[in-house]
Amino acid sequence: MQKTIIFFGMTLAMVANLSACGGGSSSGTAVSAPAAATSGSTSSAAATATAATGQASAPATVTTTMTAAASTASASGSVSTTVTPVTVTTPATTIAAAPKAATTGTSTGTTTGATGTSTTSTGAKSTASGTTSTASTGSKSTTTGTTTETSSTSTASTSTTGTSTGLKVTVSGDHFIDGTGKTVQLRGVNLSGLEFVAVQGWDPADPWGGQVGANGPNFAAMKTWNINTVRIPLNEASWLGYTCVDAAGESHDPDPGKNYQATVEQTVTAAAAAGLYVVLDLHLSAPKNFCPLAQNPMADADNSLAFWKSIATQFKGNANVLFELFNEPYLYWLATPGTEWQTEMQGGSITQYVTGGTPYQAAYTWKVASMQDMLNTVRATGATNPVLISGIAWAGDLSQWLANKPKDPLNQLGAVWHAYPAFGTTFGTAAYTLPGGGQASYANAQSILSAGIPVFITESGDQNSPGTTSAPFESTLLPWADQAGASYLGWAWDIWQDASNVLIKDANGTPTDGYGVYFKAHLICVATSSNCK
Repeated sequence: MQKTIIFFGMTLAMVANLSACGGGSSSGTAVSAPAAATSGSTSSAAATATAATGQASAPATVTTTMTAAASTASASGSVSTTVTPVTVTTPATTIAAAPKAATTGTSTGTTTGATGTSTTSTGAKSTASGTTSTASTGSKSTTTGTTTETSSTSTASTSTTGTSTGLKVTVSGDHFIDGTGKTVQLRGVNLSGLEFVAVQGWDPADPWGGQVGANGPNFAAMKTWNINTVRIPLNEASWLGYTCVDAAGESHDPDPGKNYQATVEQTVTAAAAAGLYVVLDLHLSAPKNFCPLAQNPMADADNSLAFWKSIATQFKGNANVLFELFNEPYLYWLATPGTEWQTEMQGGSITQYVTGGTPYQAAYTWKVASMQDMLNTVRATGATNPVLISGIAWAGDLSQWLANKPKDPLNQLGAVWHAYPAFGTTFGTAAYTLPGGGQASYANAQSILSAGIPVFITESGDQNSPGTTSAPFESTLLPWADQAGASYLGWAWDIWQDASNVLIKDANGTPTDGYGVYFKAHLICVATSSNCK
């Protein structure tokens, strides 16, 4: 998803990007991917592209009624919630569990990555991914955990101690566990705003800029959806507070209210008090002292290591916090020999950066902060928090993740997948129900789970324009994730009203048509059932 905004007297397109960890042998059940789409999905890793949001005439559908028990237990204790059955119309695509097998496999697929130039002026994302032919199978018993922390409102008191309220998440084999050792499936939403509001100087008094509501995130409303996790995208310049320069050479303060760090800290504290896990994500970055105004191909050695040293130092005492090292790598414009995977995981150089202004991209050779570099930086602080590592191609390709993943002495790593309808597909078609990369994307994710490492879908989305009555992509993805034991988050819990990838109509958590209605109903269903569609 992209949002076009006006800043510093010029028009720029800001990519408000849409969408886990550990070692040990696998005991996971392989879950098969959907049947092949009859109309092929199209994607290109050689150029950026916007996500499809077009609406077409409805295909053959099935109507399902999703219900939950009349009362559910929230993270704040016993809270009675009356649930009205929700009828959602979805395409007839289903995912069935694969036969059990005694062997585990590894990913052997190849990727066709992008190293060409990007000419788009919108900074939109490509959902292209590589292919693989390997899908591993095994056996697994999956449960969904619940938290037992004390709930609170979304208003946080100022705190910079970095201490935890007792809520804890760690990696155990192919899944996450809570502080009691119980399996927990992380399910929730993205809270977009902190990655772009402050750096653009929108509202010095409020780095959220009203994007999630006038009073910041409404965690009480989220709990009514059975959400247990929030992801907070961040901007490295705003966190570090250094003066940055835009494409015209003008200097700007990326933390004009001198309150960015305090706001992040307060939000994390409030989320923990509400019984929520938190993913902190480096979303926007830029090399040298350039302002991070758009998605760059990878983290940069100039600032991203300092960012993670500071973040890890601040939040290593928060046992409910996970670190997602970089949002969506797309390794264009490589300066040194090596593959995209090698550059992302071990390092290299890139010859252009994305300014977010005019010109939208500019020539400048800079050194990548690799996933291994950033992981080492986090661990050097003493932080033991789970660390999440994306694949390439805008986090849409996991085909060679296992072969290239960084080494973590703590075995607290997880794989990040951003799953959206394949670029170029039309809402209402069978092809739309599959992600970029098609069935291979599910096989890639399953191979990582079967190798004993969690998969965390930290972004996903679907159509939500007024009048939409189904969520054909999400209603394929989420049941698969539940069966496979993968965690997932929707993009985004924000009150802007784009036609796709928006979950709420207002700060009170009223779900958007289609996507929002389905996502809420599904989260409520999984609180009491293991067979939610």
